[in-house]
Amino acid sequence: MMGKMTDYQAIILAGLLHDIGKFYQRAGAKFDLKYQSDQYDYENFTKKYGEGASLRYSYLHGAFTAKFFRENLSQYDEAGVIAALHHVPEQGNNERQKFLARLIALADRMSSGERQDRDENEESGHPQEEPLTSIFSQLELEESDIEKEKKSRPAYYIPLSPLQESLADVFPVQDKKDAFHGLKGEEAYKKRWEEFIGDLKKLNSEDYDLFMAQIYHLLQKYTLSIPSAVYRDRPDISLFHHLKTTAALAGCLYRLSEEEGDGFGEKVNRILAGIKNIGQEVKNEGSGIKEDNDLDRQDFLLVGGDISGIQDFIYQVTSEKALKGLRARSFYLQLLSELVARKVLGEFGMREVNLLYCGGGNFYLLLPNLKVAESKLKFIQRELDEVLIRAHKGKISTILSWVPVSYRDFFQNFAALWEKLGKELSTSKRRKFSALVASGGGEQFKKFVLGPFDQGGEAKGCKICSEEIEQSRELCSLCESLISFSEDLVRARAISIEPEAKKALPDNDIRWPDVFEAVGFKCEFLPSVEGRNCRGRIIINSTDFAGRFEGFTFIAKKVPAINGQTLTLEEIADRASGIKKWGVLRADVDNLGKLFREGLGKNKTISRVSMLSSMLSLYFSARISQLPEWAADYNGNEGLADFVYVAYSGGDDLFLIGPWSVLPELAKVIYDDFRKFTCERLTLSAGIFFAPGKKFPIYQAAKMAGEAEDKAKNDRRNRLNLFGESMTWGCFPEVNKIIELVTSLVDENNGRGVPRSLLGVLYNIYQEKEKKKKQEISMERVWRLYYSLKKLMGKLDENTRSDIQKLFGLIITNYEVYPYLNIATRVADYLTRK
Repeated sequence: MMGKMTDYQAIILAGLLHDIGKFYQRAGAKFDLKYQSDQYDYENFTKKYGEGASLRYSYLHGAFTAKFFRENLSQYDEAGVIAALHHVPEQGNNERQKFLARLIALADRMSSGERQDRDENEESGHPQEEPLTSIFSQLELEESDIEKEKKSRPAYYIPLSPLQESLADVFPVQDKKDAFHGLKGEEAYKKRWEEFIGDLKKLNSEDYDLFMAQIYHLLQKYTLSIPSAVYRDRPDISLFHHLKTTAALAGCLYRLSEEEGDGFGEKVNRILAGIKNIGQEVKNEGSGIKEDNDLDRQDFLLVGGDISGIQDFIYQVTSEKALKGLRARSFYLQLLSELVARKVLGEFGMREVNLLYCGGGNFYLLLPNLKVAESKLKFIQRELDEVLIRAHKGKISTILSWVPVSYRDFFQNFAALWEKLGKELSTSKRRKFSALVASGGGEQFKKFVLGPFDQGGEAKGCKICSEEIEQSRELCSLCESLISFSEDLVRARAISIEPEAKKALPDNDIRWPDVFEAVGFKCEFLPSVEGRNCRGRIIINSTDFAGRFEGFTFIAKKVPAINGQTLTLEEIADRASGIKKWGVLRADVDNLGKLFREGLGKNKTISRVSMLSSMLSLYFSARISQLPEWAADYNGNEGLADFVYVAYSGGDDLFLIGPWSVLPELAKVIYDDFRKFTCERLTLSAGIFFAPGKKFPIYQAAKMAGEAEDKAKNDRRNRLNLFGESMTWGCFPEVNKIIELVTSLVDENNGRGVPRSLLGVLYNIYQEKEKKKKQEISMERVWRLYYSLKKLMGKLDENTRSDIQKLFGLIITNYEVYPYLNIATRVADYLTRK
């Protein structure tokens, strides 16, 4: 049985569930005032206006929050009272309750960026009939987008559905009825609420730490598609992100109160009063007048972490065994990033709610700016440097940076601080291990980074990473362990992550578990979902965790295999149509910096920033983890991704390896899918490189695909670069028509008798376009093409001549050569080679 909660435990749970009454209320819950308990909640947790016949009650959702705790979590009634009082803290039974409720009230406002405590009656007439608006549909990305285009931009809604691994049920729709699955809003909410309560009853509510982890994931599953509030403007913040950031802020406020003592309560009162004036200052920004008061106290830190050396660690591998460990290397770094974030949170006594974002080797945390905060972060940086410099010889490092945050920042432009921290991290990457050297670790840096490592003579290198090894070995201990890591990851149904006392790294033969244990965690892959102990166990690629696991996570871990054996590069190449080659596809989101700098308009609150970054990351983790399943549904592309290796996907980018012939079409499928997910507001740029030989080094192919992706971005973004040329995504249908027509003409299996010299003719006419571009000729001499095609048509049947005539019409428009003829011709060439 659980003992008495600490105030910190109560404040976190209260923050995380302070608005759960909105969910309950929209599901059609009612108060029966004949019952004393209902009457008590109704009277004590609402705000009364007027008297007699004009008496009315507001903030009913607070009373429903109290009712929820009473009915489902009575053992946490202390937290329930604090949560329910967040709009009426003055109605608490004692000073402690009033103080803690005021912390939730302030955190609630800071999360939403609301300067006034808005009456829930300001919500639309029927909040349960208003679905969540997709935050992507609200992005303002063009200069003319602020007012004129915003009014005409179609609304997109997130269906009221539990989160599933494919994300299919939370893709935006344009009809409100579809958002509620054809039901009335209240009926849809009631169905979701019953599912939520059913899962809630499966949680271990007697173990606070375990319950907090479980309720966090349960809220993510069920409230990610619920609007936090339905005011006059479009509701584009999920209840989950509002609850999470409110809990994070409340936890920071409580830790600050521990340090500042009794005077903190008065400070909170002054801030709550001063918030109202921020709106006036915003209206008069040009006046230059701004009081220096409590609102400007930088009581918070936005802390960022970034793994440096990702590209080299993942891709700079030198043997055919590299493919087997490629996914393991990327997930190893992803897991390392998460463990470092957990370590920082643990050192500050904070919980998972304070992890605002984690993906792509980066994380962002919100922490209280305590007196010891910066010295503690510097100490953690030194610890991490010591571990990673020994484990990876300077090739991998974790960078920590931070920016101070004031109360005012949460109401004006939190996104600017997010961007500022990103720049700080980029700058710090150029000074990695500087903290170690500055604090007396220069000798370690010389020993493990600068070397020399060998004892003279020709040293033997690891076949994967080239690290020096003993003559009797083929691989270094770390690469060996990462191959096992890869095999375990493929089989894993869950992962166990448990904090433990830090262990020193061994002097030799360092393996991946040693690195994590040196950071302070024990990690283990679990091939089965059986077992009763939930603590630390996280199910992979499923949200069906209640009662069995602590939570869930998404990992793109599927690899192409036959009979349980991962395919080699040669075997992947052999699955290609036409010539037997493998290739690499790299892609990432366009204009990410501008997205956070301008896309959120004037409403740049912590909850919106957190939601936008998390939803992007969710696509590249959850959605891509199910790539083979949903890619097959696009245009009958069955089996399109069956032999594609997801080497990396996270944050805002991905890296795939597959048969060359499927990669262009797969790139377009991913692009179209991403566009649907982001309401046609965001774009991808991608680059594809085809390896010239089956044994071509992966790191070289990765580098070339990266250069192709960079060229696509430099060529005005929103493009695919293939064969060194960037084409717009919208041109795929036309290019495919040319490919299909040329392929049908020259494929020997069709027996049409068209010689492969047709490909040479097409190559030559494309060179005419290139010569004109370089001003070597004044116009494209299309008559040459016509003459060459006429010669080819002479001995062919009528249908074939007709198809060649169609081809001419496709590749010549207004006496100019089709701009992507070279791409189409080369693909057709590859498809018809043996």
